[in-house]
Amino acid sequence: MSMSHRQGLVALPLLTLLGVLIMLATPSVGAAQDATWQFGSTSSFSSGTYGTGTSTDVLYTPVIARRLFRDGDLTFVFPFTCIWGDGSVTLVNGSATPQQRPAATGATADRGTRTTATTSTSATNAGPQRNCGMGDIVVRGRYFAVDEHGWVPTIAVRAHVKTPTASAERELGTGRPDEGFGIEVSRTSAGGSTFMVDGGYTFIGKPAGVVYKNNWWYDVGIAQDLAKGALNLSVFFDEDRTIVPGFENARDILAALSVKGGRGWRLQISGELGLSDGAPDHGVTFGASRRF
Repeated sequence: MSMSHRQGLVALPLLTLLGVLIMLATPSVGAAQDATWQFGSTSSFSSGTYGTGTSTDVLYTPVIARRLFRDGDLTFVFPFTCIWGDGSVTLVNGSATPQQRPAATGATADRGTRTTATTSTSATNAGPQRNCGMGDIVVRGRYFAVDEHGWVPTIAVRAHVKTPTASAERELGTGRPDEGFGIEVSRTSAGGSTFMVDGGYTFIGKPAGVVYKNNWWYDVGIAQDLAKGALNLSVFFDEDRTIVPGFENARDILAALSVKGGRGWRLQISGELGLSDGAPDHGVTFGASRRF
């Protein structure tokens, strides 16, 4: 069985899961007062070596449309991306990843034969490059399976599908689809603090001649409402498994401040500090959204 056929078989249950999440949320559409839209955009800028030894800067600006239901939501992400560097990094799901290139041995990925590939840490072209364009479109669904009550936390399940709309030639994507699933758990304390643990797994689409591992990730965080709920301050520790063999997982700390405005507006600013070679050295994000 070919690699692409096996990936297709893996995608089927994940696409089914995403469809189930949509159908579970759909019954609440009839209650117009429960259904709202949220539109927004965020711009994040990050910089680091990502284990390659040379610096790369990434600008990721998605336009986000979210349909909120009583028991879940459905989100569409349309990103625009720019990457500045020497070609040693490519973007996978919007995150900078060391570039892999097929080895010159002519090995091919076919019927279980392991592909021989090299990880490039040098420039593909002389001098710095700047590549900009459409990123990979993502569709993500979430369903709140359990509402918080007593000692029981809120539990939500999620699934996502990434379409390969980004240019692989310009290092803006892999040119292959990805699918994943996850779970979100949160619990609010008597003092108003919310404790959160999220995690998930993504099946990474593997271009011909490249060895990628599937990705798992998790984050642990705490959030606190301030100023009678007008402000929310949160801090997270994240870890993402590297998909490139031989490189370090991305680990970082993220702090975010969210401000609720009038007429459904919400503003957010966050800062990121990398704790490992696989993470960006630092990053900053600005965003705005509105519900109606």
